[in-house]
Amino acid sequence: MTDPQAHKARKRRRLREAGLLHPDPQRVGDPLFEQAPEFFDAEDHLQVRYEMLRAHLVDRDAIRAICRRFGVSRQTFYTLQAKFLDEGTAGLLPKRPGPRGPRKMTAEVLAFVRQRLGSEAVPPTTALQQEIQGRFGVAFHRRTLEKLVKDLRAKKNAAT
Repeated sequence: MTDPQAHKARKRRRLREAGLLHPDPQRVGDPLFEQAPEFFDAEDHLQVRYEMLRAHLVDRDAIRAICRRFGVSRQTFYTLQAKFLDEGTAGLLPKRPGPRGPRKMTAEVLAFVRQRLGSEAVPPTTALQQEIQGRFGVAFHRRTLEKLVKDLRAKKNAAT
């Protein structure tokens, strides 16, 4: 039989690695999490979110009371409910904040860089920076362009 403390520590580590460790589990005051902590884990952010929505959509509990029990704002509840209804349980997974992809590296800029790399006189990185800035009005860090050029050359060499 495994040590319960070791099991809990292992589970907490795995939740953290998966990005599912609840940032503030002490705010969860729902009776289910207090009555059956061996099943309902306030540190499991995904389970907390699911149970919160289930309390309203299945048990028909009032949203205001649910938000108090689970320690979230009504805006958070409505946002999660909309994501759940639109995406299913995948909508309950916490998303990383910030941009979801490159904002400046548009398809046009990428095509331009590919074209310049295909020409006989490949410009130095600083010159490429200036060309992109002048033509597209966006500035890239020198290192960003160096990595892009390296990746594009590696793909070109792998294709031949």
